Formats: sequence, C-alpha cells, structure tokens
Amino acid sequence: MYRINFIIIILSFMLTGCLPAVFTAATTSTLAVAKDQSIAETIDDVKIAAKIKASFIKNNFRELYTKIKVEVNQGRVLLTGIIDKKEDALKAVEIVWGEKGVCEVINELIIDKKSDHFDLVQYTKDAMITSQIKARTFVNRDIKWVNYTIVTVNDIVYIFGIARSEEELEKVTSIASQINGVARVVCHVKIKETEENDNK
Repeated sequence: MYRINFIIIILSFMLTGCLPAVFTAATTSTLAVAKDQSIAETIDDVKIAAKIKASFIKNNFRELYTKIKVEVNQGRVLLTGIIDKKEDALKAVEIVWGEKGVCEVINELIIDKKSDHFDLVQYTKDAMITSQIKARTFVNRDIKWVNYTIVTVNDIVYIFGIARSEEELEKVTSIASQINGVARVVCHVKIKETEENDNK
C-alpha cells in the first residue's frame, strides 16, 4: 500500500510538468508516437496552441495569456480558466477561431469578477486533483493515459482528448469523479472507434 502511494506521489510530480525542460523536450516526440494520432497532427496542435497564445498578446490580451489555458487536440481547442469579463471570453473565442487549423472551439471559461485575486489555496487544490487523476490513469493498464488532457479549475475537472472506446472513457471519468474534492466532471472526449466507423 505504501509502495503504491509512493508511486502515485512520484507520478504526480512527473505528470504535472515538474521536470527539467531538457527532459520534457526529449520526451515530446515519444509521447507523440504513443498517442492515437500522427506525429504531424501532434505538431500541428502544438503550433495552433502557440499561435493562439501569441495572438492573445498581439491583441493586447496579455492578462488573458496568463489566465486562459489552451489545449488543442486534432484542431479542437479547449479554453479553460477564470476571467472577470464576459466580453473578454467572447474576444478570446473570436481570436481562436481566427487561427488556421482550428475546427472546433470549446469555451469552458468561467466568468468571475474576483478573478484578479489569485487564490493560492484553490490553485494548489486544483493542481493536486489533476495530479491524482493523471497518476491513477497512468498506472491503469486499461487506459491509454497519453490520449487524455486533464484540467481542473475551481474543483471542476475537464477531460479532453481521444478515447479508444466507451469503456475506457467510463474508467477515466470514474477515476476523476472519485477523487476527493472534485465538484463535477466535464467531458469533451471523442471516441476513436466511433470515428473509425463513421469514416467507413
């Protein structure tokens, strides 16, 4: 039991990005190969995310650059975070749609006028929730964890990516919902086997 808990703690640090930049860069191509998408698609997603962030700054949205988290999967863009104006959220969505390669924009931005006040306690709690979910999906042999992106904002867990099957997705959402402190789970995941059948 102690050994399992130790492994989960170590994986939590690994999966939240608390690793040297050199190691992260070295594993990018490996993760791309492991995903259920081509290396070219993965590179395109990285480019789209970078361009969106650059556009936020270019359009004088430097504040949104730090407040909005941008995730991209096969041209689908997920926006999460907390901002204080609805107008800013709409502008952010408009900017994203302006980027080449974007096929869908999922707006999960939370509007809160108190967003200017950084809540370290909540930030830490959200980070721990995300870490625990990532660690538990990592050690589950029935889940291809690299296909999923997990983001937590104000105790709300957002699951994004590609599932190999309905059964796999159910296991991921079940893990997320069982983590202490999770208010609800929002899923924006495509089922790979469904997509393959649609293309036949």
